[in-house]
Amino acid sequence: MAATCTAVSAARVTAPTVTRSRNGAGTNNLRAAVARPASRRASHARVAPRAVATETATSAPATAAGDTALIDSLRPTSAECAKTLVAIANTGTISTACEDGIPLGTFASYVVSKEGEVILRMRADALHTANVTRDPRCSLYVQPATQPPGVLSRATLIGSLSRLDDEAATKASKQYNETHGENVGVDAVAGSDVYYKFDVDRVFYVGGLGSDKRAEVVSAADFDAALSDPLARIANSVVDAMNGERYEDVMNFARASLPDEAEPAEARMLWVDQLGFDVRVITSAGDGAVGKVLDVRVPFPAPATTQQQVLSSLTMLAQVMWEEEKQYQPQPVPQETTSGEGSD
Repeated sequence: MAATCTAVSAARVTAPTVTRSRNGAGTNNLRAAVARPASRRASHARVAPRAVATETATSAPATAAGDTALIDSLRPTSAECAKTLVAIANTGTISTACEDGIPLGTFASYVVSKEGEVILRMRADALHTANVTRDPRCSLYVQPATQPPGVLSRATLIGSLSRLDDEAATKASKQYNETHGENVGVDAVAGSDVYYKFDVDRVFYVGGLGSDKRAEVVSAADFDAALSDPLARIANSVVDAMNGERYEDVMNFARASLPDEAEPAEARMLWVDQLGFDVRVITSAGDGAVGKVLDVRVPFPAPATTQQQVLSSLTMLAQVMWEEEKQYQPQPVPQETTSGEGSD
């Protein structure tokens, strides 16, 4: 992971308190959530952060502790991020100890039960199954293939496997087939397959988003208590639509989040979660030259747990930025006066 230095945006603006879009974006069609363009920030005073930008550089000094805390406070916790990765991946690499003590890494598929347990299907005669029978301690490395380029978050579950009894295995088998299908070849379902529950001791989480530089160990208690992000299943479609159909809005978000002297040449939304979204920006150095690469975290004014709420938040943020840039003041609504009050 590249080292980084913070360039906390000078455009720290008052976070809006409005929780609904003015134009009522409540549709599943992203085109319906149209925002007014925001070409630049307003110059009036700002007192609270809307966005935080970090500069990506391999030779830069470490991020200041205060800025790191601010950035991390604008996104889900490491436990929640790890839980989300496990929920959307369904496959990973399991490492078990061979007889000589050397770890063996092999492909593994799994499901997450309604209770949040990670359950793996394994061949009865597989080498890693023999390893687990001898020593149940293992790790499961998870990195979803659905993450877009530049988003390489990953998590490693560390703990042990315990075999399910026949009743629990039958239930797990049904869920597994619904999730993965029967597969073919070496991965085809067999009557002798065995099912194991992963008993988590701790989780090693590494953030892969541009401004997410966390690499830390999450306790089993925190991981168990955490919930996966409710937008995880639709995040890719929202990101793709924003980078395609609403690219101008992405550029406007980038422009509104940069210091006044910086101008974006390119911008790309990386990911969206219930607390906000991340944008990677390449600034212009003038005369067509490429400037710095900045990663911007933009928080939502309130958690967005549905696609409708995400569209509303994105549209509302664009609207607020436009109003600040234009220093827009709504015109007072004329009050109709009643004549002849008190007359017969």
